[in-house]
Amino acid sequence: MQRVLIAFFLGLFSFFVLMVAFMFAGQTVGPVLGDIAVIIVIFIVMAAYFFICQFFASRGNPDALRKDWPVMLALDAGATGVAFITALVEKREVFLTQGLGFLLVCFAGTFAGAFVASREARRRGRRDLNSRPRV
Repeated sequence: MQRVLIAFFLGLFSFFVLMVAFMFAGQTVGPVLGDIAVIIVIFIVMAAYFFICQFFASRGNPDALRKDWPVMLALDAGATGVAFITALVEKREVFLTQGLGFLLVCFAGTFAGAFVASREARRRGRRDLNSRPRV
């Protein structure tokens, strides 16, 4: 339950990460490369943020993909809320390009973080088994 709450608050903190990414990308990348580059930079930053959060939340769990779904959903609750509000407020084209894209990027980052944490825990477990002295 504690990991779920921490993941939820990290998901809420993603709004601040998103705003900083908007400001940074809008001021540095936007004037040089254009609006599409700003969206790409923001998607990369958000995917990396959700990847890192989920990796640390699932670290040490070899079955993270199967058993950490409550943590993953709690982490992505804020992104789901943003996509839902975007669907209600913005035009259809804006939702399909930005809202849905943001949601997919966040889910992909979360899933990738759980996958990598699971693989790392399995590798570490195999290494520990192989390094034990045999009797």
